[in-house]
Formats: sequence, C-alpha cells, structure tokens
Amino acid sequence: MPNPPRALSEILAPVSEAEFFEQYLGREFLLCKGWPGKFAGLLPWPDLNRILSHNQLDTPRLRLVREGQTVPFESYASYISARRPAARRPRLRAPDLTNHLQQGATLIVDSVDEVHEPITDLAEELERSLQSRIQVNMYAGWRTSRGFDLHWDGHDVLILQVAGRKQWGIYGVTREWPLPGDASKEAKTPPKAPVWEGMLEEGDLLYIPRGWWHVAVPLDEPTLHLTVGLHHPTGMDFIEWFTSRLKDNVALRKDLPRFRSQAEREEHLSGIQKAIFEAWKPELLDEYFASVDSRSASRPHFALPWSATAAALPQQDSGWAVKWIVPRPVDWNKAVNGSVRIHCGGKQWTFAPEAAPLLEMLQERRVCHIDEIVGASGNVTRDAARAFITELLNAGLVAIAYAHSE
Repeated sequence: MPNPPRALSEILAPVSEAEFFEQYLGREFLLCKGWPGKFAGLLPWPDLNRILSHNQLDTPRLRLVREGQTVPFESYASYISARRPAARRPRLRAPDLTNHLQQGATLIVDSVDEVHEPITDLAEELERSLQSRIQVNMYAGWRTSRGFDLHWDGHDVLILQVAGRKQWGIYGVTREWPLPGDASKEAKTPPKAPVWEGMLEEGDLLYIPRGWWHVAVPLDEPTLHLTVGLHHPTGMDFIEWFTSRLKDNVALRKDLPRFRSQAEREEHLSGIQKAIFEAWKPELLDEYFASVDSRSASRPHFALPWSATAAALPQQDSGWAVKWIVPRPVDWNKAVNGSVRIHCGGKQWTFAPEAAPLLEMLQERRVCHIDEIVGASGNVTRDAARAFITELLNAGLVAIAYAHSE
C-alpha cells in the first residue's frame, strides 16, 4: 500500500497549491481526478475495524444516519457500568451495527483525525498550509440510501474518496457566505438544478466552498470517504475579537444612558463611536491573524516513558527523531534584537539568536535527527543539542518521533 499523503500539495495533485488558492478557495468547487490508491493509506478498512473495536466511541461522535435521520444509538450500542458511581462506558454491539449498515445506514465517525495517526499527520500539515482549524470526519456506506439530504455546510470541505465510489451532486449557493445555523429563507431554499453531477471514484478529490448545496448517494457497494472541514475565521469572528479589545476603554464600559436626556444619549453614542474609530487601524487584520495563530494549540503528542523522566529524552541517540509540532508558521522576520519569539497555545517563548537556524531547520523539515541538529551549527555540542531539544519538548514545541513514524 502506498504511503498516505501528508501535505496539501499531495492531496491536490495534479492541481497545484497556487492554482487552488487563486482560483478555487472560497470561490468555486473543484473536482480533482486522482488515481486508485491515492488516499488508500489514510484509512484502510482493517484500520477502521480497529478504530471501532478499540475506541470507546460515544454518540454523537459515532453515529449512523439513514435518509437524513439519525439511527438511535441504543439500537446498536450499550453502556457498560463501571465501578465509579455514575461512570459508564459505551460498547458497540457489532452484529446490530452491521445489520443497520446492511439496511442502508451510513457510518459516521467525527474527528477521526484524533484517533488515527495517518489522518492526524495530514490534518497537522493542512493546518500549517491553510492556517485554519481542521477537523476530519469519516463516512462509510454500503447500500443506496443516502446519509444526508441535499444540504450546505457552514465551512469549506475537501472530500477525499478513500475506497469505492459515490455519486455526487453540486447545486451552487442560494445565500452567499452563510453562517452555521443560518435560518434565512435563502439558506433554507436549495437550487432546483445542479451545476455538476458525477461519480467520485477512488483517489478523487472534491472541494466544496461554504454554502454550496450538495448531496452524495452510495451505489450499493462499499464506499468510504473523508470529509476535511476547513474552518476559516469569518468577519463575525474578527468583530468579536475586535470588541473584546475595547474593554480597556472606559467609554464602552459605562452603562448606557437609558434614563438620560436626548443630548446625553447622543453624547454617549458619540463617545462610543470615537472609541471604535480610534481603535480601528489599517494593520488590524494582521493583528487579528497573529492573535489567532498565537492561540492555536498543538495537537497532543506523548513520548513516554522518556518524557516523564529527568532526562526527558531516550538515552541513545538512535531510533528516534525530533518532530516540530507548532501548528502555525513562525514569522522569523519578526525577531526582536536577534532573538526568536514563538507564540503557540496562548503562550510565548523567547530563544537566543543562536537558536534561529536550528528552529528554522525544524520548521522546514518537520522531522530532524539529533545529528542534523548538531550539524546545523558548528558550535553546538551533542550535549547542548540534547539540552535544547529537552527545552523545546518541555515547552510543547516539538515531540519525539520514533523510527516507525519518521
């Protein structure tokens, strides 16, 4: 089986990233024909079986849907009582779940990127490339019953056809840039005719912008696809962030003058307007993006037993490497006085200028062996390199990657 794709350029191929950003992202749907096996390594059927068997997946994270209706969870799962009061664990009943699938239900696992390493790796790289929150859901079907009726999503999606085929219809938009839960008439009225209908085959990719109506129908054969949700910040997100910055202005903390004269009301309103205008500046959007990036947290990585020891690293320098896990690109040009500042998960770290080439190499290569770190600077000893890696590990900026995952 081919290695699973780990980057935006790999899943888009043969379409380039530049073409995708310029012509399609947020503008137009895209069908990218691939080849059999292109996405097979992301989630083979045996791996899905293991996920279902060895993870205590509860509803609504795991659910069955048929003809737009959710199948009752208790019809294929039970809760097992635990020793602790009020503690219980879900356990799937495989025969009952399989029977629902035979009857036409679609199996859905939300956030499968949190339980399966190849999809986790892809999601991490997509977060860096698109600088947005990524969530990957899995959909598997066997009969001809569709899981969902014609609908639109409140975020962009990339559909990766991992196995089998599926019939799709794309219907365009009736309300531009709808927000999740939009209850307007436009958002509730689908178009009458599709702009595209066709077959998504193994290895194909489909990009659907936010608000575009679409529907998918299985073809009485096993089919599995991954839906990659691209959660881009919107103008509403920006406004919430902007208003939170205004709390330091006394004019906006004052009570509104409900029982004052009209002149006092107008004066108060003018004060609010002035506070907003004074806070508004051309570089505000850049500051917002920087704030979003600085609050983006790395996905959890563990390196037990070593990370819980005093040394924090394996004693030997072979069999492991260092993996850069900062979820957003670091702008090295913004270093102050030669030092390097890294923002991640709402925290900030400052490193000496000598660390800059080592950090740049880690971000560029993603995974580096300690020998590469030592060789990147002539005056870094092996002991100093280990101390530096330990510092990055304790800060949550890197993880230990063992040989099998390099």
